[in-house]
This record gives sequence, C-alpha cells and structure tokens, in this order.
Amino acid sequence: MRRTHIGLLAGLCLSICTVVFYPKEHNSAENIKISEPIVEQVQPPDLTNTIVSTTRHQPEQQQVPAESAEALFKQAMQIRLCRNVPRTDKAFNQWLEQALSRDEVHEIIETMKARYQRCLSNTNRDENYVEKLIHAAQMGSDKAADTLWLLAPAEVHQALNFSTLTRDEQVAQMKAFTAQKYQVTEQVALLGGEKATLQLIRGYQHLDPDTGGQNYIQALAYSHYFLQTRQDSEVYSRVEWTRRHLEQRMTLDEITQAQQLASELQHRE
Repeated sequence: MRRTHIGLLAGLCLSICTVVFYPKEHNSAENIKISEPIVEQVQPPDLTNTIVSTTRHQPEQQQVPAESAEALFKQAMQIRLCRNVPRTDKAFNQWLEQALSRDEVHEIIETMKARYQRCLSNTNRDENYVEKLIHAAQMGSDKAADTLWLLAPAEVHQALNFSTLTRDEQVAQMKAFTAQKYQVTEQVALLGGEKATLQLIRGYQHLDPDTGGQNYIQALAYSHYFLQTRQDSEVYSRVEWTRRHLEQRMTLDEITQAQQLASELQHRE
C-alpha cells in the first residue's frame, strides 16, 4: 500500500513538471524562430557589394567640371592686364619715380597704381594669354574672338615670344597666327557671335590670309549673313550701309558669289 502511494506521488510530480517546464521550452523555441528575421536584417552589409558600389560611383564624385570659355577668357584678360605691371614694391617705386620725372599724365599713374594692386596676387601672369584666348574662342567665346583682333603685332610677338626666332621664322609664325585667328573667328561667327562676324566683315576687306590680298566677296558674304541672322542687332543699319558700299565696288558676278556663300554659311550653322 505504501508503495502504491509512493507511485502515485511520483506520477503526480511528473505531470506537474511536464505542465510547468515544457511550455517554457516550447515558447523559447518559438521566440528563436520569430527572432531570426530580425537578426538577419541587422547583420552587417555585404562588404563586397559595398566596395563595388563605391567604386562604381567614385569617378562621378571625382569629376572636375571642364573650364568654361568664359572662365578661360577672364583668365587671359587678367594675365594680359598684368603683363607689363611691376611685380614688386621696389620695381613699382622705380616706375613711379620715372613717371613723375617725365611729368606723366595723372590718369596713367593712377591707372598703373590700380593695376599694380590688382596684379599682386596674380601668380599666373607668365602664362600664354594669347593661347588662352584662342582656346576660349574655339570653345565659342565671342569676346575672346573679338579680343584676338585687338592685339597689335608687337603684342603678339611679345606674348608668343617671337624674339627668339629668326626674321623669316617670325614672319611665318605671324602668318600662322593670323590664319588661326580667322579660323576660330569664323567658328564663333557660325555659332552666332556678333562681334566675330563684324570682325570678319572688316578683316576680309583688308586681308584674306589664304591669298594675302583683299577679299570683298567674303566680306560681303558675312555682311549678308549678319543681316540675315542678326535683325535685332543695334549695328544692323551700319552693316547694311557696309553691304551697299561693298556692292557698289563689286561686279554682279562677285555679288552673286557672295550671296551664294552667305547661303552656305547659314546652312553650316
């Protein structure tokens, strides 16, 4: 009888343990299963993918915007402004003494003072500003193309360092510069550059770099081209006067050639 009671007590204890402890174990297992996705979401990202992604976007982040035609033109003009300006206080004071001794005009002295102060921080004044102007014109700058025509031969010689060349070499280089000036100016004119077109109208009346002589046909052609494309220009009437003036000095065949060339220029835009 006593053994029977002991057996019943043992069975009862086993039942209680089953009810109490088993659900806890079961719930723990469920909690682990539910938590698995959360653990996966906070895992460190794949380093391989991160490296590839960074490498793919890196060139875009490191790209430097190309220098604009306007920026090049401004650089060239700043260098040109400073080309003959003293570089030190000592040199400026010497210039000032000489200017005062020869009773230099007050405005010239004041202008040099302003230029000297402005150019003190310019460390690029030895760069070739003529090449920068040509490059800016090639990029479409109307102001750069116009400025090329304002350079006196002596200034071109100095800027391009022709003094180291023989006389024949200087002549050849100057011809090459003139031909390039016409070429880049024509490019700008066909892009709608008003100043460039006006320079070609004037230029061809005096010199055609291909022949070494005058070329009224080209001058008249660019006059027609200007009148056809720049009706809103403030100098329209002046170009119209130039057109009439040129036609009075040309044959009918030459006028026809100029009109045909003007039409070709419009189609080359």
